[in-house]
Amino acid sequence: MTITPALLYRLSAWAIIVAFVLNLTGGLLHPVVDGNSHSADSLTAWTSPWAQLILLVGTVVQLVGLPGVYAWIAQRAGFAGLIAFVTLYASLMLTALSHLTVEAFVSYELASDPALAHLLPGDGSLFPSTIFVTIQTVFGLAYMLSLIALGVVLMRTRAVPRWIGAIMAIGGVICVIPWPEAPGVTGLVIELPRGLAFAAIGAAILRVGGTRDRSTTPEVGLEARALSV
Repeated sequence: MTITPALLYRLSAWAIIVAFVLNLTGGLLHPVVDGNSHSADSLTAWTSPWAQLILLVGTVVQLVGLPGVYAWIAQRAGFAGLIAFVTLYASLMLTALSHLTVEAFVSYELASDPALAHLLPGDGSLFPSTIFVTIQTVFGLAYMLSLIALGVVLMRTRAVPRWIGAIMAIGGVICVIPWPEAPGVTGLVIELPRGLAFAAIGAAILRVGGTRDRSTTPEVGLEARALSV
């Protein structure tokens, strides 16, 4: 097998689409009891820790696929797109990976042991650590803002069809709003913004076979490909 840029783009596209399905599934299965998704009752509900593990696997797959997806749009997204993507990628890695690892392997074990359940914070922060909470707060905000910024960049540069950039930017705004926690709804609020736009880019990559026609906009390139089929 010859490893070509087009093949890597296609593999990245599949990874980002699979990640979206996994994360959406995990988000919908994530338990929320009495308005708190990280209480002892939630962490010991019947879908725990499986929902968290699905989310963790989905996040790893997403982080593997994102660089290839970005590379496909990099030339058109420009320097502003690079800054937005690096910030988004780093903040997603620091928040999502640490959050889900602690939730699935630490907080779940604490909640499952009656002698240790009292160690869980009542504010939903998962673990009584100032550094952990600070990282989650600071980089969580950075992730939301970079999602908005990247969406705006994609709309302005037309690196992808504008509706994809709009979905990404709107998703960032949705994440900033402090929604009440509710079963199913919380998963949608988090996972749709996190993956829908990227999955749409992945679908666009697969539609053109992983190639990137630099002489046309994505809209023109996709339309030309569709007419040639």
